[in-house]
Amino acid sequence: MRRPLRILPAFFLAALAACGVGGIDGSSESKFDTPPGESMTAQELAMALEVLDRVNHERAVHGLEPVAWDSEAADAAYDHCVDMRLRGYYAHVSPEMRGGCERMRDGGVHMDLCVGENLARHNESPASVVAAWMGSPSHREIMLSPYATHVGIGVHTGRGGPWWAQEFLARR
Repeated sequence: MRRPLRILPAFFLAALAACGVGGIDGSSESKFDTPPGESMTAQELAMALEVLDRVNHERAVHGLEPVAWDSEAADAAYDHCVDMRLRGYYAHVSPEMRGGCERMRDGGVHMDLCVGENLARHNESPASVVAAWMGSPSHREIMLSPYATHVGIGVHTGRGGPWWAQEFLARR
């Protein structure tokens, strides 16, 4: 069952979205400006699934097993993307000091190991975001972790974005 963001009440999120409140970074309008919903739009989900295909291609090139899609982790990743946009921050840790592992646990994600989180912002396509992550040693290490068995990918195409998050985990 899908749970709304725990950080801000749903009525407050709706009011912020209606007012057009975005990040505090003064960035120009993106060609994407999707108001946040309870879950990813069809377009955002398609982008997330393309990222999954590209991640699994990179894993195969490096002799690794593919990671499986995890819906609950994807919900947690999307919620983090929306939270960052609406509250004007960009970080692995929320202002309340909650990291990706805590957000996944709060979202009911069962895991044996929290492998890591990758974030990105402003990359306009799945190809560009995966290329950027592969070009960064720390992000690449998470994507190519031999311990990862599942991933949740969230995309929010709102103002100041797109916002991207990957939550990698291991489950037996």
